[in-house]
Amino acid sequence: MKKILLLTEAVNSLLTKSAVPATLTIEQCAAELTMSMTSFRRKLSQEDTTFKLIQQKYLNELCVHDLLTQHVSIDTLVVKLGYSERATFERAFRHKFGITPSKFRELSLVGNDKNNQQNLSIIAKNLPPLPDSCRQLIGEKDQDSLDLQRVIEIVAKDPIFTGRLMGLASKAIYGKTPINIQEAVSRSLGINTVVNLAVIYSVKDALVAHVDQNIINQCTNAFLTAPKFFQLMRKSAGISIKFDNDLIEQVLVFGLLGLLLLCHKDAVKHQLMLHSLQGIDDLHSLNHHINDSMNISVYAASSLMLSLWHIDASVIKQLNHLDKVSKLELKANKQDELVLFMLSCLYALATGRKDYSELEQKAEVLNLDGFSEIKANIFY
Repeated sequence: MKKILLLTEAVNSLLTKSAVPATLTIEQCAAELTMSMTSFRRKLSQEDTTFKLIQQKYLNELCVHDLLTQHVSIDTLVVKLGYSERATFERAFRHKFGITPSKFRELSLVGNDKNNQQNLSIIAKNLPPLPDSCRQLIGEKDQDSLDLQRVIEIVAKDPIFTGRLMGLASKAIYGKTPINIQEAVSRSLGINTVVNLAVIYSVKDALVAHVDQNIINQCTNAFLTAPKFFQLMRKSAGISIKFDNDLIEQVLVFGLLGLLLLCHKDAVKHQLMLHSLQGIDDLHSLNHHINDSMNISVYAASSLMLSLWHIDASVIKQLNHLDKVSKLELKANKQDELVLFMLSCLYALATGRKDYSELEQKAEVLNLDGFSEIKANIFY
């Protein structure tokens, strides 16, 4: 089912038609669509957005898209983005992406879509197997034979994982400091979270020599933070939707795993990916552009890794659904909007973002009143 025409799309259409979309104002848009300012703002709010969010996202995507597709000269792009001269644009781009626009364009030409897909599949298949403790936890969870005592028995045989769980459960955001592994699991983390964390720590260990240290540390931190973030979102932000909590927690913990596969040093376009992570602030935009340049999304890359490790098929199904929603092949429902928003927050954490203003605006239009408190607890 294709997404129906919305006011957001009408605004994007006006931006596309403008010779200099950076200078288009909200007043001009409202007048062009024969709407009062009050009605224009209200209807955009009903679509969970604002004019500023639409325009900024459009300009960010325009910049990267035109560099990747080769259809527009850099001088023409400079004008469309509202810069007074090319040198100013190049300085701003280099500051944000860590590379010149011309070099970014060159990196996008490396390899082709078919080679990239085969390359990523080979890398994923050659990853080391999961540790015994992790495979036991996954296997017994799938058989529905996992209880607290069995989790503790399995974890106790892996002193490194035990220490990691104790350290994580001792952090202030997880409440009371546990005195032993039983308290860490039963009071702070929970059985399902322990299984999810076992996978994340295994991934980190498997990729530590193959992914930039800063990227793997920041991404791992975001993945490990996901369960507590989800818990706070349900409570502090007043989310009224009845989630399948275990499934959505897994989606949040595993949904961005594909970032690490795409940044693997043997990946054909890992250099382009590293610069994209540095410069592209928005997860939706990142997915849009790597689909253009690599014919894969973060969600698809995550699904590739999870399928090889036989992680619950319902997680992969949900990631595939979110991928279609992100591509506008399916219309998002309220749950989709909230899950994609939470993944966007975790992406910001995984890439070390300091400016959360756009996420705060999105939280406001989604009526997540407690987001500022959550941001203070999780992101700083």
